[in-house]
Amino acid sequence: MVATVEEIAALVRGRLVGDGKVSIHSARPVSEAGPGDITFIESERFAKLLRVSHASAAIVGPHFSMNCAESEEPLAVIEVEDPMTAFLRVRDHLGRSRAPRWSGVHPQAFVAPTATLGDGVAVYPLAYVGDEAVLGPGVTIYPGAVIGEGCVLGRDCIVHPNAVLYPGVVLGDRVEIHAGTVLGGDGFGYRQHEGRHLKIPHTGRLVLENDVEVGSNCTIDRATFEETRIGEGTKIDNLVMIGHNNKIGRHNLLCGQVGVAGSCKTGDHVVMAGQAGIKDNTQIGNRVMVGAQAGVHRNVGDDQNVLGSPATPLREQRRLFQMLTRLPDMHRQLRELTSKVASLTARAGLESAKPLAPANQPADPETKSPE
Repeated sequence: MVATVEEIAALVRGRLVGDGKVSIHSARPVSEAGPGDITFIESERFAKLLRVSHASAAIVGPHFSMNCAESEEPLAVIEVEDPMTAFLRVRDHLGRSRAPRWSGVHPQAFVAPTATLGDGVAVYPLAYVGDEAVLGPGVTIYPGAVIGEGCVLGRDCIVHPNAVLYPGVVLGDRVEIHAGTVLGGDGFGYRQHEGRHLKIPHTGRLVLENDVEVGSNCTIDRATFEETRIGEGTKIDNLVMIGHNNKIGRHNLLCGQVGVAGSCKTGDHVVMAGQAGIKDNTQIGNRVMVGAQAGVHRNVGDDQNVLGSPATPLREQRRLFQMLTRLPDMHRQLRELTSKVASLTARAGLESAKPLAPANQPADPETKSPE
């Protein structure tokens, strides 16, 4: 699809500066953009990238100055409050010439007779939809995906190849599950009886609220009795494990290889960086940031940043890191001090080992007392 800069400015409701008649056929990052492309710059700190860019137009922030870009030729720019969001919208708009979305049930897919399918559902080859499953309007099930018995998927959900939804999993609207992810498997729950580990049946369910996205090869377990719940708008990276009975808040960000043990609860807008681990039965407040590889073993209140293992507030960890960098010097100083102390101790020992004359004896050993 082709659009003029003027049409794009109207689309994103931005302020046009420069030639609005320039034709744009694609939206690309500034390092890859060429003639006929529109790019974006989020802040003036990156404006110098426009010096070497051959883009025909740019989407910029509201206070952007073309002087800082030092462009040889006048460049058409569109000023908006959020350049990234506007750029994504333009990129989607220019790509609408793609083939229309296919819908229907492929002959090589299996859909149980008791399943309910909404309008515009697409079930690709080798996909499985079990008994009593409900697929809302616009749902897409890609090849090899498994939708278990009694699952409920809301409007416009996407389940990518080879993802598995165990029976009874519930997805809200616009939930996206990437390839290889397993939702609703049994939690890791056992009790010991007569020297053996006996499995605890998991009869609860798993619920993902609206606009949740789960990356590839993740696992989220069902609850033991009630439900595991992932809050609205939460985004989960690849290779994340979430145990049974967890209550993950709204708009959380869980980065790659995060592990959350069972029966934890997080507030809203929590961020967990890569490889962070959360101990079971831990509560994390709103707007908490958990640093990479942190081990959270106790509750964390609202608005805290924690780091390290065991995780402690960021200020304390910074002090520890500073001390760690000084350890080689401290070790050298300790060795020098130990050597000096040993030398002083040896010298003091020699002084104390010298014989002392009796108090009534003359100082001169050659002098004899009269008989």
